[in-house]
Amino acid sequence: MPTLQAESIHAPFDALAERYDQEFTFSKIGQAQRAAVWQELARTFHPGDRVLEIGCGTGVDACLLAERGVKVVACDSSPAMVEVAARRVQEMAANTVDLHLLAAENLAAFDQEGSFDGAFSNFAGLNCVEDLRAVGENLGRLLKPGATALLCFLGPCCLWEVCWYLLKAKPRKAFRRWHSGSISAQLAPEASVQVRYHSVRSLARIFAPSFRLRSWGGIGLMIPPSYVESVARQFPSLLAFAAQSDRVLARCPVIRGFSDHILLKLERIQL
Repeated sequence: MPTLQAESIHAPFDALAERYDQEFTFSKIGQAQRAAVWQELARTFHPGDRVLEIGCGTGVDACLLAERGVKVVACDSSPAMVEVAARRVQEMAANTVDLHLLAAENLAAFDQEGSFDGAFSNFAGLNCVEDLRAVGENLGRLLKPGATALLCFLGPCCLWEVCWYLLKAKPRKAFRRWHSGSISAQLAPEASVQVRYHSVRSLARIFAPSFRLRSWGGIGLMIPPSYVESVARQFPSLLAFAAQSDRVLARCPVIRGFSDHILLKLERIQL
């Protein structure tokens, strides 16, 4: 179980912690999108690997890897999220998961932990980080040469989102990802966070020179964003078709860039 350094610490995502799994992780759309990421995690990390997870949330991905024999050092800036993750780790007896209350901006705190065989961050936690370049520099020190970083970001242009909100006559929401700077996202009545949408090209530049982009694909091209859950539950066969289509279309040039999320595979290079 992790030790929370100060009970007075609060983070915007605390407001989502207790209901996050119900609203996303175990939702039809959440399961479909997460399954696509899990396929890549399974191909990338293997039993015995020691992996750093940035923004672990409720610990679902960390526990999955632990079941497959991967050692996970997982961190998150939200005390409430870490508490939920700690309960999951205990319930699942995921003894190879080591939880830390730590923001992505402070990865330098792991400098004395030794090198890692890989790193990953799932579902847009890094979109909320102001200084991604510092994250890349820290990861460059922490990962072994040749190691892989799998990083999942919100994409800069989601076709589903544009169509959905235009049909609802909400053009500001339809095109919010096209904003050149950060925008404020309301998580709860008294909790908001600044979100930045990066292109693949800009992310490749940000994580250089420590990393080179090996490949990338879309997550949620035909599968809709989570706020379309009510429709997905009404038409489960269409959601299944969308998930099957994503396995092919989400790696096709050009159109993959219109996905809800983009999953980058970065390789740590020898400097």
